Amino acid sequence: MSVRQKLALVGGLYLVAFPFYGGGQYLLLGGQHALGLALVLANTASVIAIGVLLRPLIAQTSPGVAAVTLWGRALEGLILGAGALAFVATAGKGLGDALNDHAYQAAMLVLAVAGAVFARWMLAARVVPAALSAAGLIAYLSLGTGIVLEIVGQQDLSLWFIAGAGIFELVFAVWLIAHGWRDGGRAQV
Repeated sequence: MSVRQKLALVGGLYLVAFPFYGGGQYLLLGGQHALGLALVLANTASVIAIGVLLRPLIAQTSPGVAAVTLWGRALEGLILGAGALAFVATAGKGLGDALNDHAYQAAMLVLAVAGAVFARWMLAARVVPAALSAAGLIAYLSLGTGIVLEIVGQQDLSLWFIAGAGIFELVFAVWLIAHGWRDGGRAQV
């Protein structure tokens, strides 16, 4: 598979992760535990695959960022999957619901850190337009802020900070599908 094809696949995985996780959570909360869990676990696989596919491309110029991207995505996916499993194991009762919520928060904090490192690498490596990389850096830092606000009980305010990361990932996904990145990620950092 060429670098261009891998990046298009990564873009597609970013796009399917949203309905997999969101739809899975919707079904879990609606009592359709088997299908909901299957979708959340499909999200887990998608998120991990993003890290697996990006790691060798990033490692050409920055092995440390490649490791952070891989392990950040792996942890994000595994934590989200564990939250859904806890929800199903407790039949959606109080503890499982709380564990699922806390798993989401923990996974998003991991994503905020790993995503910011990845976006900073993209900015330095110039693999996508600087404005897109900078938007990613701001979005992931904002995501971390939003999750902290959510944890301290400021849910109404947190949404404004969290939404930017979702918007960035949608735009970034479309960019990867349409354009890939410059030099296949081989710019020295």
